[in-house]
Amino acid sequence: MFLDILLSDAIRDSPMSYNQMVIDTKSNFGVKISKQGIEERFNDGAVTYVQNLLGEYLSEQIRCSLDTDWLDLFNRVVIKDSTKFDVPEELQEKLPGFGGSASKAGCCIQYEFDIKGGQVNDINITPANRPDSRDAAETTALVREGDLTIRDLGYFRLKYFKTIEEDGAYFLSRLNTNTLVYQKTDDKYVELDFGKLYQTMKASHLLISDIQVYIGKEEKFPVRLIIELCPEEVFNKRIRKVNAYNKKKGHKTSENCKNRAKLSLYITNIPADKIEGGVISKIYKIRWQIELTFKTWKSTFNLAKVKKMKYERLMCLLNIRLLLIMINWELFSMERAIQFKKTGNLLSAAKCFNTLKDNIEKLRRPLLNNCKGLRKWIRWMKSAFESSHWLESKKNKMGLEEILYLKIL
Repeated sequence: MFLDILLSDAIRDSPMSYNQMVIDTKSNFGVKISKQGIEERFNDGAVTYVQNLLGEYLSEQIRCSLDTDWLDLFNRVVIKDSTKFDVPEELQEKLPGFGGSASKAGCCIQYEFDIKGGQVNDINITPANRPDSRDAAETTALVREGDLTIRDLGYFRLKYFKTIEEDGAYFLSRLNTNTLVYQKTDDKYVELDFGKLYQTMKASHLLISDIQVYIGKEEKFPVRLIIELCPEEVFNKRIRKVNAYNKKKGHKTSENCKNRAKLSLYITNIPADKIEGGVISKIYKIRWQIELTFKTWKSTFNLAKVKKMKYERLMCLLNIRLLLIMINWELFSMERAIQFKKTGNLLSAAKCFNTLKDNIEKLRRPLLNNCKGLRKWIRWMKSAFESSHWLESKKNKMGLEEILYLKIL
């Protein structure tokens, strides 16, 4: 009965009132319960129950391999990112936001996904003011030997990269703007001049360069640096953003910053004989897959739409929504892989998830009846997807989902 209340609450565009829950419980189960009785059931035990449901699901997912040759080089290919959103300020004690002009209360969802195995490696709800770099330091135990981890700049931490390498795994990240970079010449460390590097590449008509460098002012950690020349429009966009930020802070944009903005910079410990430099940036773009996931969560499944409620109920609501999202994502991923191998065409995540959201009530009943009727629901999903849910290709432009299925030889 409680799970039914949670599912009913989660699939609506706006959370239910306690009075609506009372009516639904009486209608569906013939049980009369007061609003206070339902409110009291949202407690620490309920939060643990829902978190365990999500945990059990994540631990028992079906593996779904992707047809991409370069993935065979790694045990897993794990991408991680976070999404943050505001919650009612009454929750600031347990879910503090950034304060100041920002929200007083907020949530952060840390999401880590293995694109090779089709599994969610980690999903965690934390306060919005917990930085991604701290998450990187506190979750290194999740990394296994032979993994490739792909992270955004928010997770940039030298100690994290060192731990990954010590564990026999690989990392791929953009280079932090403020990180000092050195080359070693005659046993001396000389700081890399990005202005000269840019001019040399322009003069030599080099679009990409791949060099061994050292990062960190004190430790001098060895990494492989892949440098790509930036298109003019990308450079102008970066500089406008940097200038606007520096103006707000009362600073001037340095020449070194301008020189770096002309280049796309990636660091990795993947040996050059495994994957050449020109392929590294293409692999990094796969990280955008997680941005698509977050967009789906927020826009299609209304994850961030919450109203004033007690902390325990919010945790139940968010976790049950995440559970529904994960179930739908897993089923979609399996069908996408099947259709790709069968037809060579890709299903559109946006189209598929809009259909799943509009018909989510059809999934609710099997989940409440020990998965009875789930096969019928899957047949319906398969038929719906095959009819008009294909990804539309753009002329001379590779889309996000096409990048995910790149065959790099």
